[in-house]
Amino acid sequence: MPVGSMILTVLWVWFILSRSAKPASESSEESGWVLELARKLIPEIEMHTVRKLAHFTEFAIFGVLLWEDCRLWENLLWWVPLVMGLTVAAADEFFQTSVPGRSGQLSDVLLDFSGVLAAVLLANLLAKAASKKNP
Repeated sequence: MPVGSMILTVLWVWFILSRSAKPASESSEESGWVLELARKLIPEIEMHTVRKLAHFTEFAIFGVLLWEDCRLWENLLWWVPLVMGLTVAAADEFFQTSVPGRSGQLSDVLLDFSGVLAAVLLANLLAKAASKKNP
């Protein structure tokens, strides 16, 4: 039973929601060091872009975890991680409407879901390639 993998996935959802629970001012302060690091690679990058990349990355990791959970259970269909990813993305944005200085954005739901989708598609492609290599 893949309980360990599922626990990691639940912890990741907690991480996502805990980031969203921070007021906008506190979240922006914490993102400052990431912006400084990113500007060493891309001097003209803006905070908005860094924050959107963080959204995509958080949910891409979530997509990989969901895909792995479903792969380990074997009886779940490939689209289950997509539905779960979209559900958490929508719930996260709805949750943000109750946090000072934050708002829920449909565009962020789509961005978050695109991270899940990209990760699930890539994981499926890599798994198929590996199974062809090692029949």
